[in-house]
Amino acid sequence: MSDTVRLETLQRANSCFARFFERFCGAPVLGSEEEVEALLQVEANLDSVGALLDGSLQNIQDPSVREELANYHQNLLRLHHELAGMQVSAKACQARLSSRHKHLHAVKAWCALARDTN
Repeated sequence: MSDTVRLETLQRANSCFARFFERFCGAPVLGSEEEVEALLQVEANLDSVGALLDGSLQNIQDPSVREELANYHQNLLRLHHELAGMQVSAKACQARLSSRHKHLHAVKAWCALARDTN
């Protein structure tokens, strides 16, 4: 595989990370289709670069490829941090939804009881 292909693959992956961070960094998790699609794009890019790494990308001496690889590494670290934050946000959302579900169930039971007493 040529250094040009390697460089382009890393650049695509880093651009994908940049778009993901720009859109979702620090935002609450909503479980939207947009979030899922963005995560699938990140996953596809991780797979693409993973295939390059299996092909000894780390041994490349081209400075442009090495720089993109360093950027990719930093993006992986940031992604790890962002995904941890998203997980915390998703768990908080799940807890709120569970609480609302319990509340609605209690209201439904109260309504049924009130209807039966009339």
